[in-house]
Amino acid sequence: MNLKKALTLLAFFAIGVLLFVKLMDMVEDKAELFDYMSSAPWWAVAITFTMGFLAIVSRGLRWLILLEPMGYKASGFRAVCAVAFGYFSNTFVPRSGELVRCAALNSTDNIPVNKLFGTVITERVVDLIMLFLFMSIAFVTNFDAVLILLGQISIPEGNTLMVLALIMVVFIIVGILFVKKSTKIAEFVAGIGDGIKSVLAMKNRSAFILHTLFIWIMYFLMSYFLYSSMKGSSGIGVFDSLWVMVSGGFGMVFPAPGGIGSYQWAVTLGFESLGYDKLVGVAVGNVVWLTQTSMIIFSGALGYIFLAYHRFSLKKIK
Repeated sequence: MNLKKALTLLAFFAIGVLLFVKLMDMVEDKAELFDYMSSAPWWAVAITFTMGFLAIVSRGLRWLILLEPMGYKASGFRAVCAVAFGYFSNTFVPRSGELVRCAALNSTDNIPVNKLFGTVITERVVDLIMLFLFMSIAFVTNFDAVLILLGQISIPEGNTLMVLALIMVVFIIVGILFVKKSTKIAEFVAGIGDGIKSVLAMKNRSAFILHTLFIWIMYFLMSYFLYSSMKGSSGIGVFDSLWVMVSGGFGMVFPAPGGIGSYQWAVTLGFESLGYDKLVGVAVGNVVWLTQTSMIIFSGALGYIFLAYHRFSLKKIK
């Protein structure tokens, strides 16, 4: 990592921490906040931890389905380990997980990185569709809450949006010209194209769809069990929970490592838009974030250890 990237990462981390500190400062009674947080039952925390891990396992197994049409086979166990390690990397260096997991599986199963990255792009397209589906349901069933939340956010003016669109077009044009001049990059992009086409050629489409549904159901339930079992939010409904989950997802878009600060703030806004007290949102947001971050660090560290051991074993055989 060069100095520029390191400084950018440090800046976003500082912003995330400042958001978290600012949110905590808005809670007047810290003792009551910790009382709300400690109300999370151990079984709900355990279920949330387990469901998050099962979603990672399902992602690893779904990855194999995308690789099969291209003629590549990988160990399911190592694919899961690579995905877990990718999430681990994302927690500390946002947006790094996709390449990290591809590099990890390449080092153990000798599959070209560009082919692997192409399948990851395919996954992102599918996940975007699922996110849009969940968002649509959340928006329709909580339209009043959506209006309240949007009322607290300043929307850029039309001129600003036009400038952003123009910048995006310029970047795309420059990128295309750059790709045409570079054979290596062109080959890399071609590999990505092969990965995207793999979804059309897959044999186990039913399994791919079932894995996708399972992953997103786990995402919802691992939040819902904590929402519905903690003090202050125990009576929350399914669709209200879905709205808070989507709100939290917006917070994870901010490139602060692990979504620290931005996630808790987004969850708090989601709860407030439904009429809940700020204290409830902060408490629930903290517990969910701590549970999932702990799961990612634990499973990612184990994944890295297993992958490193396998690489060591391969070198020993040679």
